[in-house]
Amino acid sequence: MKRTLVLVATLWAAAPAGAFWFEELYCYLETHRAENNRWPEQYIEQDRINAAAPFDIMVRNGWRRQNLLGSHHFTEDGAELTRAGELRVQYILTQTPPDHRQIFVERSLEAEVTQQRIDTANAFASTIVLAGVAPQAQDTHILSDGRPATVVDFVNSQYQQNMRIPTLPQGGAPAPTE
Repeated sequence: MKRTLVLVATLWAAAPAGAFWFEELYCYLETHRAENNRWPEQYIEQDRINAAAPFDIMVRNGWRRQNLLGSHHFTEDGAELTRAGELRVQYILTQTPPDHRQIFVERSLEAEVTQQRIDTANAFASTIVLAGVAPQAQDTHILSDGRPATVVDFVNSQYQQNMRIPTLPQGGAPAPTE
């Protein structure tokens, strides 16, 4: 700090009376001094935003997966929603928080099928919303992890049929200790 003041005083003493560059130099030095005194405060907010950004992306992807209609939510031709698809759309539009009420449709290999599924979801969503505007469904690259209900029922029924009968182990009671 003392060197800066000595430099400024020397330049000021050596400057001619009408030298405007002295004021510019002084403003330059003052600006950088103030910036150095604030360090690292000017970077803390951006660092916090950068640290939280991956979590915001994960939350958005989680809601996208939660509100996803997979291929098993539509009939084979994609023209209509199955009962599970209708219940899914109803859940999305009535139970999710209002700022996350967005319907996502899994992309098909054919663009026409994807568009037909989006139109079907939008048509059904418009019948559910009582007040306001139904959110418009959009396609997404995320794949649905779901399975048709017949597959789930088959797995569960096979598990129950092949379950061992609960029994106590064979053997007598332990001998009393004296």
